[in-house]
Amino acid sequence: MELALLIILMALVIHFPRKSGPARIQRGDNLTPIIEVIFNDEHKEEMILDTGATFTTITQNMAKTLKVKPLGEQVFTLADGKTVKMPIGEVQSIEVGGAKVENVRVAIGNMPLLGQTFFGNHEVIIKHDVVEFR
Repeated sequence: MELALLIILMALVIHFPRKSGPARIQRGDNLTPIIEVIFNDEHKEEMILDTGATFTTITQNMAKTLKVKPLGEQVFTLADGKTVKMPIGEVQSIEVGGAKVENVRVAIGNMPLLGQTFFGNHEVIIKHDVVEFR
């Protein structure tokens, strides 16, 4: 009986994986956590978790690696008040700590920032050494 219950629970975990979980903070101070992000189920990148960024921003090199084609441009206002125009593209998926979002619009810029286009529908909890997405 216990073995049967264990097998059923294992099957449920395999078929219904966690949709959220902790992402280890790789480095950075308490104000700017840097976490590992998985793009398109296979490509890993370190990105800054930017709770003030509307868009997730990838670098030109990341866009090339991920084969992101620009779909247009958009003007953004940066934290210092400056405005910049950046190309906009789309990635198949972004996953962090078990939380996954598909068909994500991204800006193509100079700095890898994980923004609200990824975590906008998640509760984000930043702890000392991990970030949780629920």
